[in-house]
Amino acid sequence: MVKNFIKERIGSIILLVIVAAMVIWGYVSIKNAQKNVVASSEVYVEPEGNVDFEAAGEYVSVAKNDIVELFYNEAKGAIQVKNLKNGYVWKGIVDDEVYDLESVNARWTAYLTSSISISYSNLEKRDTVYSPMYSARDANILNTEYIADGVAVTYGFGSVGIYVTVEYAIDDQGLVVRIPMDKVREDTVYLLNTVEVLPFLGASGDEIDGYMVYPDGSGAVTLFANVNERPSGVKAGMFRIYSDKNMDFLSLMDEENQRRYTASLPVIGLKRNDNAILGAITLGAESAGMAVYPSGSSNIRLNHIGFEVYTRNLFNVNVSTVSGTGGAAANSAVVQRADLNLIMQDREIHYFLLDGEDANYSGMARRYREYLLETGQIYDVIPDGEQMPLALELLMGITKDGMVFDEYVKMTSFDDVIDILEKLRARGVTSTQTVLTDWIKGGLKSIPDYWPPASQLGGSGALQDLDDYVSANPGTYIYLENQFTEASTTGGGFSTVDDVAYNGLDITVSVENFDGDEYFLLNPQVSYDRNEDFLGKIDSHTNLGVGYYYLGRVAYPDYNENHPFTKTEMANKIKELLALTRSQQHQVAVSGANQYVYESANYLYQTREGSYGLSITDNSIPFVQMVLSGLIPYSTENAGNLSYDLQTQKLKWIEYGALPYFQLTQESALNFRESDYDSIFSSTYDEWEERVVNVYDDMVQNLQDVYGHQMVGHDVLGKNLVRVEYDNGTVIYINYNSSERTAEGHTVDANSYVVVRGGE
Repeated sequence: MVKNFIKERIGSIILLVIVAAMVIWGYVSIKNAQKNVVASSEVYVEPEGNVDFEAAGEYVSVAKNDIVELFYNEAKGAIQVKNLKNGYVWKGIVDDEVYDLESVNARWTAYLTSSISISYSNLEKRDTVYSPMYSARDANILNTEYIADGVAVTYGFGSVGIYVTVEYAIDDQGLVVRIPMDKVREDTVYLLNTVEVLPFLGASGDEIDGYMVYPDGSGAVTLFANVNERPSGVKAGMFRIYSDKNMDFLSLMDEENQRRYTASLPVIGLKRNDNAILGAITLGAESAGMAVYPSGSSNIRLNHIGFEVYTRNLFNVNVSTVSGTGGAAANSAVVQRADLNLIMQDREIHYFLLDGEDANYSGMARRYREYLLETGQIYDVIPDGEQMPLALELLMGITKDGMVFDEYVKMTSFDDVIDILEKLRARGVTSTQTVLTDWIKGGLKSIPDYWPPASQLGGSGALQDLDDYVSANPGTYIYLENQFTEASTTGGGFSTVDDVAYNGLDITVSVENFDGDEYFLLNPQVSYDRNEDFLGKIDSHTNLGVGYYYLGRVAYPDYNENHPFTKTEMANKIKELLALTRSQQHQVAVSGANQYVYESANYLYQTREGSYGLSITDNSIPFVQMVLSGLIPYSTENAGNLSYDLQTQKLKWIEYGALPYFQLTQESALNFRESDYDSIFSSTYDEWEERVVNVYDDMVQNLQDVYGHQMVGHDVLGKNLVRVEYDNGTVIYINYNSSERTAEGHTVDANSYVVVRGGE
């Protein structure tokens, strides 16, 4: 009878189970969300304002040195900066000389004339709704304090009880803007989410000869003059520094979206005729981003670029409902919640003034490089006179799914590595940077395992032979690649409760794969500890370096109650991790080019070659590479053997100052079928040796004298025609066209390049 009862009512039972699950999930979500809800027990009384929004005020000099002078308008809470070398004035807000303010509505007038804008949310409500406010319209309380070299302005948005203090000061390079977080006040349930800082500093119309520079990939430029070549309704470019601002697994680890909208350097640039300004976040960059608004976006014919400071972390919350008649229909949606706590990290932005020959993106890159060197955030690790290396990524093994057990298939043994390097040395290639991937027992699916080496590759004994080989052959660098930020339940060996990252709603940052395997982000302290243990495993292999996959691409906050980390603290923990490896005499290679890895990296691989190409982008530029060139060797993410045209790929390496790079194996690429590497269609060393050596020989013969030197200039001379200059006077003209071109009096063959030394 019981069986029949269940059988007859199976549909209703399933529906009840689904409803119960949804109710439980909703209850848990509500309880978690309540941790971020503010209950106000006091009645807020809005203070009386002291601002006359109609007052014009005047700009008065408040600080001056030999380079720059700062002017402040007390009625508006606005600044201007004057370059004393040529008298050029950078305006902090838009006035009628910059744009016809009568042609826009009241909201846009308020935005254009604001020194800061904020967004806020009401956490007593269910979802995070971003409401903007502008200092020129909504900051009805304005308090000014004159400080050394500048002025501190408190913008009080009285109606919502939010107060933000911004310090404007000058140094011998330009303008310094600071936001001390301990001076942020939130007197109501309205909480501060973002602060846009000087969003219209140097804003320019289309008539100005200039452009905006932003860190899309390796760098990108939007030219003012190309306004009519862009599509109608063009959208702004939005970039986050070091990782997406949303704290979820897919946002952080989805390589295409993550990298497309993530900046590896916290910099922006703006050129106006013979003047330029470089903006760089020098404190608290990890929780910030930048917005690029070309003329035509939002129907405003004005080009402007600026930084956005994130004062809180954001979290995605799944909201589900169940409804239906005679059956169940589940609807799910994702809403955003803001963390209750502010990110208590002061922010500092330097605006470096440039003029004359330095007023271009090459000058911006040179100045930022100087800043990093002056502050000890990058070092020259290329030995004097070292031969240009060949960059290799040798795939050691792959894992294939089996009926019962997965199968690890050898692609390149440790002995094969020595054999390949010996063949190259016999051909004159005596300098190499080689990363070994998937060398661990179990291969790619073993993460977060980091030891031991696969027995199919020769095991520990063959690994020691490899270490001895490196010791006996100067110029040979080999890195054992590991992954210390991600883990899967297939690999095991970690706690899915204690060792993983959490968002602010106490939910693990994870995702379940279609095959049931779950992937997690690891807590930064756990990553550090596992790396420390790994270094102990290779203690006897002191000549082998370590390759760190993904550490140079993503930094994220973690609310793990055992080891909580802000995003800044994670970036600092990565610095500690890499410094520990260096201190134990191991060379360090890192994939990606986020700035926080520069202090310890001996080699950067899989760096971005070009921008990702937004609709606003007119030119891709090697901005990141101009900062790195001559200091840290680097290769790009595009391997020569996987490129659609090897000659074109070689020209890209030359333009970007990158090492020639190939991803190879000893065994046939046919083994990649039915594996996660089925996109690698040609990799066998014996089939590629001749082409590898030919490309390398060509680059060494013609470009050895610029290896270890700084790329000081990059110019787009015409369509697919580029000029690159180094600090030793060498100039390279690169022609990507299918027919010859003339560049500054030099004939460059089709799909080729010309090197000019001393004018010849």
